[in-house]
Amino acid sequence: MDFRYIPTYEECLSIADSSASFVAKREELDGVPIVSFAYRLILLEDFAKFKGARNLRGITFREDTGELVALPFHKFWGLNENEYTQLDRVKCKGILRVTEKYDGSLVYFFMLSGKLYCKTKLNSFSEQAAQAMSIVEKDRVLRDRIVELVRGSYTPLFEYIAPTNQVVIPYAEERLKYICSRSMKDGTYNFDYFEGCDPVDTLPLESLDSVVSTVKDYRGHEGLVVVFKDHDMVKVKTEEYIQLHKVASNILNESTLAYLILTESLDDAKNTLLSANSNLLEYVSSFERKVVNSYNKFIKVAENFYKLNRELTRKDYAVKAQAELDQTSFGLTMELYSKGKIDESKFRERFVNKKLWN
Repeated sequence: MDFRYIPTYEECLSIADSSASFVAKREELDGVPIVSFAYRLILLEDFAKFKGARNLRGITFREDTGELVALPFHKFWGLNENEYTQLDRVKCKGILRVTEKYDGSLVYFFMLSGKLYCKTKLNSFSEQAAQAMSIVEKDRVLRDRIVELVRGSYTPLFEYIAPTNQVVIPYAEERLKYICSRSMKDGTYNFDYFEGCDPVDTLPLESLDSVVSTVKDYRGHEGLVVVFKDHDMVKVKTEEYIQLHKVASNILNESTLAYLILTESLDDAKNTLLSANSNLLEYVSSFERKVVNSYNKFIKVAENFYKLNRELTRKDYAVKAQAELDQTSFGLTMELYSKGKIDESKFRERFVNKKLWN
């Protein structure tokens, strides 16, 4: 699963068309169409199926030309979360740096037709992107350096934190923390700081054992990110943060577990599960696979039906959908027909309440 391989626009389209785990989000910025690719819900094996799939985490192209315009972080996992990040397997890797993992929103910058833009993983119009852009527009030195990086084929990556953007860990003030920039040519990272930036905090830790030891008593923080010398990474979250998510005490409740899976909160507990009870981890992983596959299938079936039949009249569309689809996908595809999109927050709630994974 080579994270440095940068898939083309056509390859990303093919991946999204081939798998319900990956999605394409289309937007238009000042008349220029762009497409962002990411994963919705995903299993480890899904990344192994497609070359470059670890980069479908907000990778963005111009839809009209296929030009790559933004390349954020590749997908990386928590320490001990899966077979690739087991401590015994990665502890021998050289560490390049260890940084604070902030509990905010990743934002990154790109340019279209000479104009600077900011976006989150799938949204160029999010409140977080707008606030980050506002900070940059007020700081000429910071803005000029970001533009210089983008013009040099880099994607500058920042974490936006603010009292109004709290996930779990509270922050007293709004800040735009510079993490690094990623090369759109070879997928490597530039970790050098520059004039005008507010860099992420780094810790002088040189081994994974020292990282694990530090995290145990690292209160008031989400955790740490370890960058290896090959530029791959792992995250190590604090026990306090995991407990704040109320994961461990509710993991055997199917509805709670399904909700954690669908809101991508399950990863926070995997370190604890792997080290504490292998039988429990096996059960959770099996249940996760069932939930993810079922959830994605309902949506993919609805989307495919809509794509092929959206030109029909509402009556003909409904009659055909009722004849060909299950009740759940029927409801979703009718929502697509009438509203143009699926309200996934409502679908998640219905999926959990009705236990649609069964």
